[in-house]
Amino acid sequence: MKPLLATSALSLALGLSLASAALADAVTWRFNNNYAPTRPESAHIRSFAENVARLSEGSLTINVIEGGGMNLRDADALRWMQTGTPEIAFIWPTFIGRDAPDLASLYVYGSVSTAEEHLRALDAVKEALTEGFAERRIPVVGFMALPIIDASLFCREPVRSLDELRTRKLRVGSREQVETFTALGIAAQIVPQNELYSALQTGVVDCALYAARFATSVSLQEVARHAVYTGFPFPPVPYAIVAHGGSLSRLTEAQRAALDEAAEILEAESSDFSRDAEAEAAARAALAEAGVTWYDPFSAGEIEEIRAAAAGTWLSLATEGGEKAVAYRARILDALAD
Repeated sequence: MKPLLATSALSLALGLSLASAALADAVTWRFNNNYAPTRPESAHIRSFAENVARLSEGSLTINVIEGGGMNLRDADALRWMQTGTPEIAFIWPTFIGRDAPDLASLYVYGSVSTAEEHLRALDAVKEALTEGFAERRIPVVGFMALPIIDASLFCREPVRSLDELRTRKLRVGSREQVETFTALGIAAQIVPQNELYSALQTGVVDCALYAARFATSVSLQEVARHAVYTGFPFPPVPYAIVAHGGSLSRLTEAQRAALDEAAEILEAESSDFSRDAEAEAAARAALAEAGVTWYDPFSAGEIEEIRAAAAGTWLSLATEGGEKAVAYRARILDALAD
């Protein structure tokens, strides 16, 4: 009996030792996501975290903290990613213009008009992001595609052309859009989303550049019942999935392999642009049922006017951003021309 008891004790000790080692190797990361849980990007990130856990067999866990729960401002992303809190996050380059002007305007509204154009330039865009973040000692571990989201005008009264828009006050969401529409002779201003409804209701602005897919989230159909597609999507620069360098270096080979594979799945699943056309059509139909009148899209000539104005804005912003920004723009333009 004594040898049997000794063997059992040894087996138990060995089992406990292996379990302790596995526990010691287990890693938990926090993923900062400032978007609401209902956003499609949030669903993609939750799926990414599930895939990391599955592929690492539980040795790497990513806790996704949504809705700004970590109280970290998007504009400060390059700063907090240096601290290790959080260990991983996604960054949309447009948000980091203060600290990374070379990355903030890789596209502008009016740069590309179709998914096909975007796909021609996408590798050049991703290379620029990878290089730019690496210079700031922030590794890019993957990308999440931004959907092709059409930019439409929602107006208090009918607007069917750029000439008619020139007699209106337009709300936009970013500085580059202000500059592009100003170059077209249109009075444009930034109005925060939480003020947009009242701004349209009271006539502070007459129109808003907005996405049909998100219009009901701010009840645009109640105060802007006339809509027209402008011919361009919002700039579809992908989100960069970035990690804290020190945290990344401490992963085991198996954990890093699981992270990389999950990132590949995330990019593939988020890059199915065929669904975007269906989502856009459904959104427009729902808005029409809610009382919004859709007019014919802008003419080919008007689309080219917007593209030309946007090209000027893009060059101006790139010049402000420095030599790297100018070089990135040239690289992306070359890819678009292929």
